[in-house]
Amino acid sequence: MNKNLLIRIIVVFVIAAATLFFAAALAVPTLALWIFLVWIVWKKKINIFHDQIEPKLAERRLKRLKTFLLVAAISFAVGIAGVIVHNALYGLSEIEEPVSFVIALVALWVFVIATIGGLVILLKGRQKLPERNTEISTI
Repeated sequence: MNKNLLIRIIVVFVIAAATLFFAAALAVPTLALWIFLVWIVWKKKINIFHDQIEPKLAERRLKRLKTFLLVAAISFAVGIAGVIVHNALYGLSEIEEPVSFVIALVALWVFVIATIGGLVILLKGRQKLPERNTEISTI
């Protein structure tokens, strides 16, 4: 076998393995964070946002947070289904079918991004708003 071809195959294999490991290592803590966010949002006994936030702004942020969490849930389900379909098709036909596998990887990244977006909305809403100076200057 040609030495350059062997090196290229090894490099592609290492990059693919690193990508899969990174995605899997990032998915587990993100799933735990997603479960925590869903628990906080739907429990409704906990004040999600800071007390000083305007009620309309709090409702918009809550709606956005629920949207992010719903997108994360759907993408997680699509990712699991994509992996199952990929493995089932490979098991039945012995032909590598990359479309469902790519869909599963993209869905996993959408899950991670949607969970991080939900966390950002939650943390931004819990920050204390800076006090506004409502006095009129006489200078």
